[in-house]
Formats: sequence, C-alpha cells, structure tokens
Amino acid sequence: MLIVKRLSSKDTLEIANINHLYDSAFPAYEKRSFQGRQLILNHQDYYLYYFTENEVFIGFVECWKINDFYYVEHFAISSNLRGNGYGQKILQLLSKQVNNIILEIDPVIDEISRKRLRFYQHCGFKQNEYQHFHPSYHTEFAPHQLEVLSFPTTIDWQVYQQFNQKLADVVMDPALL
Repeated sequence: MLIVKRLSSKDTLEIANINHLYDSAFPAYEKRSFQGRQLILNHQDYYLYYFTENEVFIGFVECWKINDFYYVEHFAISSNLRGNGYGQKILQLLSKQVNNIILEIDPVIDEISRKRLRFYQHCGFKQNEYQHFHPSYHTEFAPHQLEVLSFPTTIDWQVYQQFNQKLADVVMDPALL
C-alpha cells in the first residue's frame, strides 16, 4: 500500500533521498539550489510529500498552497520504478489530500511531451489555455514557457492571475532559490 508522509526539516533521511532524486530528475534550469531547498522547508505554504510502499522510497511531490489550490512545483518517481503506475497512484493520493491542483508541463511539441500531457489528462487534469512563462531559478537562464494544467477542472483567468502572482512573488522569491 502506498503511504504518504508530509516532511519537515527534521526528516533528514527522507530529505536526502528526495535530494538525490531531485538532482537526477530535473535539469539545472528547473532546480533550486541545495540551500534554497533547505530554506523552503520552513515556509508556511510549502508542502513536501514523501511516498513509500513497503518502506521503499517511491517518489515525492513538493507543492505550495495558493489560495484554494496547491501548486505542484516538482514531482518525481524513482527512476528504477517508473512505468509501474506509481505516478498515477501518487497523483490520486495527492488529490485526496489537497483537492485542487495546479501544475506545469513543457509545451506539447513532440511525442514525449504529448505522452506527458496524455498521462496527466488520464489522471483527470485539464489543460488551461493561458500563455505562461515560469520565472527562472537562476540568472543565467531565461524564463521558460510552460503549459498550465489543473485538477479537477480548468481554472478561470482570476485564479490563473492569483497563481501566477504568487508563483512570481513567493515561490520564486530570490531569497528562496
């Protein structure tokens, strides 16, 4: 059975597992510094979820509470366990914990990105038609275009604007990167 645990800065072993996966799963332009990852652990709107099954680390979701939604900043499954349905199981479990979810994916331009969109749509996520640029984590990289998905329904312009403002002002606060 899949188990979820919300972590705090005291959960050092679990955080080490997450950091190892985080560093291997995301490109440099999509990652916080190690120091930034430590700083956000104490932010009141930040949630770090650790998923296990039979005491084996499966993956993690880190998200931010933004009004009535939770913004999934990063989501990863251990590389040796991908393709076994854990992504869908984690999203189902997360949706029971937090109800409304917003996340971003790369623009749909090739078969890999189409497959990713189909995965999220299969999990109940809806595509939103807002032109969206994610702020840069590092000054050497420019903001990058992403598509906004939401669960269980699409979001209206006002909710998108609130999300985008909190993304810029809180999630991407330079002091936390």
